[in-house]
Amino acid sequence: MVSFIESGFTTRIEYEKWLAANPGATSAPAQAKLVVRGMAISHNVIPAVLLARDLGCGDFEEMNIMTGAHMTPEMLKVNPWHQMPNLSDGDLNLAESGAIVRYIAQKYGPHLYGGDDSAKRATIEWALEWISTNFGKNNFPNIWYPVTGFGPPPADQAEANKKAVENLELFEKQFLTGPGKFIGGASSPTVADYVVATKLHCINLPVIKAKTGFELPARSKIYVLDFLSQCKSKDFFQAHDGFLASKA
Repeated sequence: MVSFIESGFTTRIEYEKWLAANPGATSAPAQAKLVVRGMAISHNVIPAVLLARDLGCGDFEEMNIMTGAHMTPEMLKVNPWHQMPNLSDGDLNLAESGAIVRYIAQKYGPHLYGGDDSAKRATIEWALEWISTNFGKNNFPNIWYPVTGFGPPPADQAEANKKAVENLELFEKQFLTGPGKFIGGASSPTVADYVVATKLHCINLPVIKAKTGFELPARSKIYVLDFLSQCKSKDFFQAHDGFLASKA
Protein backbone atom coordinates (compact mmCIF):
# COMPACT_ATOMS: atom_id res chain seq x y z
CA MET A 1 0.00 0.00 0.00
CA VAL A 2 1.23 3.46 -0.86
CA SER A 3 2.18 5.58 2.17
CA PHE A 4 1.07 9.17 2.77
CA ILE A 5 4.66 10.37 2.27
CA GLU A 6 4.82 8.70 -1.13
CA SER A 7 1.30 9.58 -2.21
CA GLY A 8 1.81 13.06 -3.57
CA PHE A 9 -1.20 14.36 -1.61
CA THR A 10 -0.66 17.58 0.32
CA THR A 11 -2.81 16.68 3.34
CA ARG A 12 -3.52 13.41 5.08
CA ILE A 13 -7.26 14.11 4.91
CA GLU A 14 -7.23 14.19 1.11
CA TYR A 15 -5.06 11.08 1.01
CA GLU A 16 -7.32 9.14 3.36
CA LYS A 17 -10.40 10.08 1.33
CA TRP A 18 -8.72 8.83 -1.82
CA LEU A 19 -7.48 5.67 -0.09
CA ALA A 20 -10.97 4.86 1.22
CA ALA A 21 -12.26 5.04 -2.34
CA ASN A 22 -9.32 3.00 -3.66
CA PRO A 23 -8.54 0.40 -0.95
CA GLY A 24 -6.43 -1.84 -3.17
CA ALA A 25 -4.29 0.93 -4.63
CA THR A 26 -0.53 0.51 -4.66
CA SER A 27 0.24 3.95 -6.09
CA ALA A 28 -1.45 7.31 -5.84
CA PRO A 29 -2.59 9.29 -8.85
CA ALA A 30 -0.60 12.32 -9.92
CA GLN A 31 -2.02 15.35 -8.18
CA ALA A 32 -2.93 18.36 -10.25
CA LYS A 33 -1.56 21.64 -8.97
CA LEU A 34 -3.70 24.69 -8.55
CA VAL A 35 -2.65 27.97 -10.15
CA VAL A 36 -2.76 31.42 -8.56
CA ARG A 37 -2.54 34.19 -11.17
CA GLY A 38 -1.69 37.84 -10.82
CA MET A 39 1.31 40.11 -10.43
CA ALA A 40 4.03 39.26 -7.94
CA ILE A 41 4.17 42.85 -6.69
CA SER A 42 0.56 42.70 -5.45
CA HIS A 43 -0.03 42.49 -1.71
CA ASN A 44 -3.32 40.74 -2.54
CA VAL A 45 -1.64 38.06 -4.65
CA ILE A 46 1.30 37.27 -2.37
CA PRO A 47 -0.57 35.56 0.52
CA ALA A 48 -2.27 33.02 -1.76
CA VAL A 49 1.01 32.18 -3.50
CA LEU A 50 2.90 31.77 -0.22
CA LEU A 51 0.13 29.55 1.11
CA ALA A 52 -0.03 27.38 -2.02
CA ARG A 53 3.73 26.99 -2.18
CA ASP A 54 4.15 26.25 1.52
CA LEU A 55 1.42 23.60 1.33
CA GLY A 56 2.87 22.20 -1.90
CA CYS A 57 -0.51 22.34 -3.63
CA GLY A 58 0.12 24.90 -6.33
CA ASP A 59 2.15 27.74 -7.73
CA PHE A 60 2.13 31.20 -9.28
CA GLU A 61 1.43 32.19 -12.87
CA GLU A 62 2.12 35.73 -14.04
CA MET A 63 -0.97 37.59 -15.22
CA ASN A 64 0.22 41.09 -16.06
CA ILE A 65 -2.77 43.41 -15.86
CA MET A 66 -0.63 46.25 -17.21
CA THR A 67 -0.57 44.49 -20.59
CA GLY A 68 -4.18 43.33 -20.47
CA ALA A 69 -3.50 39.69 -19.64
CA HIS A 70 -6.54 39.71 -17.34
CA MET A 71 -8.84 40.69 -20.20
CA THR A 72 -8.29 37.71 -22.50
CA PRO A 73 -11.30 35.47 -23.20
CA GLU A 74 -9.62 32.69 -21.22
CA MET A 75 -9.10 34.85 -18.13
CA LEU A 76 -12.57 36.40 -18.34
CA LYS A 77 -13.96 32.87 -18.08
CA VAL A 78 -11.99 32.47 -14.87
CA ASN A 79 -13.07 35.84 -13.46
CA PRO A 80 -15.53 38.01 -15.42
CA TRP A 81 -14.70 40.96 -13.13
CA HIS A 82 -11.09 40.76 -14.46
CA GLN A 83 -9.30 41.32 -11.18
CA MET A 84 -6.33 39.69 -9.53
CA PRO A 85 -5.65 37.29 -8.04
CA ASN A 86 -7.61 34.52 -9.62
CA LEU A 87 -7.28 30.79 -9.06
CA SER A 88 -7.89 27.63 -11.06
CA ASP A 89 -7.90 24.25 -9.35
CA GLY A 90 -9.01 21.58 -11.77
CA ASP A 91 -12.48 22.60 -12.93
CA LEU A 92 -12.87 25.20 -10.19
CA ASN A 93 -12.24 28.86 -10.97
CA LEU A 94 -12.23 31.37 -8.15
CA ALA A 95 -11.56 35.06 -7.56
CA GLU A 96 -11.27 37.54 -4.67
CA SER A 97 -8.15 37.22 -2.52
CA GLY A 98 -10.04 36.40 0.69
CA ALA A 99 -12.04 33.62 -0.92
CA ILE A 100 -8.89 32.20 -2.51
CA VAL A 101 -6.83 31.94 0.69
CA ARG A 102 -9.78 30.46 2.56
CA TYR A 103 -10.31 27.86 -0.17
CA ILE A 104 -6.64 26.86 -0.24
CA ALA A 105 -6.49 26.54 3.54
CA GLN A 106 -9.76 24.65 3.87
CA LYS A 107 -8.95 22.13 1.15
CA TYR A 108 -5.19 21.69 1.48
CA GLY A 109 -4.29 22.88 4.97
CA PRO A 110 -7.26 22.74 7.35
CA HIS A 111 -4.84 22.76 10.28
CA LEU A 112 -4.03 26.36 9.25
CA TYR A 113 -7.72 27.23 9.41
CA GLY A 114 -8.56 26.13 12.92
CA GLY A 115 -9.18 22.48 12.07
CA ASP A 116 -12.38 21.34 13.79
CA ASP A 117 -12.15 24.02 16.49
CA SER A 118 -14.88 26.55 15.75
CA ALA A 119 -13.50 29.07 18.27
CA LYS A 120 -10.05 29.03 16.65
CA ARG A 121 -11.60 29.40 13.22
CA ALA A 122 -13.73 32.31 14.45
CA THR A 123 -10.61 34.12 15.64
CA ILE A 124 -8.90 33.47 12.31
CA GLU A 125 -11.95 34.80 10.46
CA TRP A 126 -12.04 37.90 12.64
CA ALA A 127 -8.39 38.66 11.89
CA LEU A 128 -8.95 38.08 8.17
CA GLU A 129 -11.88 40.49 8.18
CA TRP A 130 -9.94 43.06 10.21
CA ILE A 131 -7.07 43.18 7.74
CA SER A 132 -9.46 43.26 4.78
CA THR A 133 -11.98 45.83 5.94
CA ASN A 134 -10.78 47.71 9.02
CA PHE A 135 -7.04 48.15 8.56
CA GLY A 136 -7.22 47.33 4.86
CA LYS A 137 -9.60 50.14 4.00
CA ASN A 138 -8.81 52.75 6.64
CA ASN A 139 -5.04 52.57 7.06
CA PHE A 140 -3.12 50.46 4.56
CA PRO A 141 -4.12 52.53 1.48
CA ASN A 142 -2.72 55.72 3.07
CA ILE A 143 0.73 54.13 3.42
CA TRP A 144 1.37 51.63 0.61
CA TYR A 145 -0.46 53.18 -2.33
CA PRO A 146 1.14 56.65 -2.31
CA VAL A 147 4.63 55.12 -2.31
CA THR A 148 3.89 52.71 -5.15
CA GLY A 149 2.16 55.40 -7.19
CA PHE A 150 -1.11 53.47 -7.27
CA GLY A 151 -2.97 56.01 -5.15
CA PRO A 152 -2.79 59.59 -3.82
CA PRO A 153 -1.35 60.47 -0.43
CA PRO A 154 -3.72 61.35 2.42
CA ALA A 155 -4.41 64.99 3.23
CA ASP A 156 -2.44 64.62 6.48
CA GLN A 157 0.19 61.87 6.33
CA ALA A 158 1.29 62.28 9.95
CA GLU A 159 -2.29 61.87 11.16
CA ALA A 160 -2.79 58.85 8.88
CA ASN A 161 0.36 57.27 10.29
CA LYS A 162 -0.83 57.90 13.85
CA LYS A 163 -4.18 56.24 13.19
CA ALA A 164 -2.48 53.24 11.58
CA VAL A 165 -0.20 52.76 14.58
CA GLU A 166 -3.14 53.00 16.98
CA ASN A 167 -5.04 50.39 14.98
CA LEU A 168 -2.04 48.07 14.94
CA GLU A 169 -1.65 48.40 18.70
CA LEU A 170 -5.26 47.27 19.09
CA PHE A 171 -4.53 44.36 16.75
CA GLU A 172 -1.57 43.33 18.90
CA LYS A 173 -3.62 43.44 22.10
CA GLN A 174 -6.47 41.46 20.58
CA PHE A 175 -4.71 38.83 18.50
CA LEU A 176 -1.07 38.53 19.64
CA THR A 177 -1.61 37.62 23.28
CA GLY A 178 0.16 34.23 23.31
CA PRO A 179 1.02 31.63 24.25
CA GLY A 180 2.23 31.19 20.66
CA LYS A 181 3.65 33.90 18.43
CA PHE A 182 0.82 34.02 15.94
CA ILE A 183 -2.80 35.10 15.68
CA GLY A 184 -4.98 33.60 18.39
CA GLY A 185 -1.94 32.33 20.27
CA ALA A 186 -1.10 29.74 17.62
CA SER A 187 2.39 28.24 17.70
CA SER A 188 2.68 28.27 13.90
CA PRO A 189 1.18 30.54 11.22
CA THR A 190 -2.52 30.29 10.44
CA VAL A 191 -4.11 31.34 7.17
CA ALA A 192 -4.80 34.70 8.82
CA ASP A 193 -1.09 35.17 9.49
CA TYR A 194 -0.32 34.58 5.83
CA VAL A 195 -2.54 37.54 4.99
CA VAL A 196 -1.91 39.88 7.93
CA ALA A 197 1.86 39.39 8.14
CA THR A 198 2.15 39.84 4.37
CA LYS A 199 0.33 43.17 4.49
CA LEU A 200 2.43 44.35 7.42
CA HIS A 201 5.66 43.27 5.73
CA CYS A 202 4.66 45.31 2.68
CA ILE A 203 4.53 48.50 4.78
CA ASN A 204 7.61 47.64 6.83
CA LEU A 205 10.21 48.43 4.18
CA PRO A 206 12.80 51.24 4.35
CA VAL A 207 11.29 53.12 1.42
CA ILE A 208 7.92 53.27 3.20
CA LYS A 209 9.48 54.96 6.21
CA ALA A 210 11.55 57.28 4.03
CA LYS A 211 8.60 58.38 1.90
CA THR A 212 5.80 58.51 4.48
CA GLY A 213 7.42 58.53 7.91
CA PHE A 214 5.34 55.49 8.87
CA GLU A 215 6.94 52.78 11.01
CA LEU A 216 5.40 49.59 12.37
CA PRO A 217 5.14 49.34 16.16
CA ALA A 218 7.88 47.18 17.69
CA ARG A 219 5.55 44.28 18.51
CA SER A 220 4.24 44.17 14.95
CA LYS A 221 7.80 44.16 13.61
CA ILE A 222 8.60 41.11 15.74
CA TYR A 223 5.41 39.42 14.54
CA VAL A 224 6.40 39.92 10.90
CA LEU A 225 9.89 38.53 11.56
CA ASP A 226 8.36 35.51 13.32
CA PHE A 227 6.18 34.85 10.29
CA LEU A 228 9.05 35.18 7.83
CA SER A 229 11.12 32.75 9.90
CA GLN A 230 8.46 30.06 9.37
CA CYS A 231 7.38 30.88 5.82
CA LYS A 232 9.25 28.50 3.51
CA SER A 233 8.32 30.51 0.43
CA LYS A 234 9.32 33.97 1.68
CA ASP A 235 11.62 34.45 -1.33
CA PHE A 236 8.47 35.27 -3.28
CA PHE A 237 8.53 38.68 -1.58
CA GLN A 238 11.59 39.62 -3.65
CA ALA A 239 9.60 40.97 -6.59
CA HIS A 240 7.44 43.14 -4.34
CA ASP A 241 10.34 44.37 -2.24
CA GLY A 242 12.43 45.15 -5.30
CA PHE A 243 9.54 47.10 -6.84
CA LEU A 244 9.15 49.15 -3.67
CA ALA A 245 12.92 49.76 -3.49
CA SER A 246 12.76 51.23 -6.99
CA LYS A 247 10.52 53.98 -5.61
CA ALA A 248 13.23 55.30 -3.31
